[in-house]
Amino acid sequence: MPGIPRTFARAAFVVVVTALAGCAAPTGPERELSGERLYKQYCARCHGEDGKGVAEAPGVRDLSDPRIMSNLPNTRIKQVVRMGLPPKMPAFGDRFTDAALEVLVAHVRSLSGTSGEHVRRLDDGR
Repeated sequence: MPGIPRTFARAAFVVVVTALAGCAAPTGPERELSGERLYKQYCARCHGEDGKGVAEAPGVRDLSDPRIMSNLPNTRIKQVVRMGLPPKMPAFGDRFTDAALEVLVAHVRSLSGTSGEHVRRLDDGR
């Protein structure tokens, strides 16, 4: 290329090719966020795989009971995960990103078949 030093032209070519290759690369997390995986890793030890609790952790909340879970808004579940419920439930603080906490709460909700941000009344009017 007349008037442009050869090393500059090569460097420009490398930059352009690298930029174009980067545009074709997939974006987003390297692994899918799985509420089930997070639950099994952090929660199942006390709450059990089905949410009913394990014998080694007496008194833990039954996450599979829709009568209990339908009265807990998602914000409260997130608060309990972050802050814990001493002395039984440990605080996980900022261990979960907001996105990870969303999928974890969704999985916890799936154990009881409940969903949503609002508090729902029980069928008997309580």
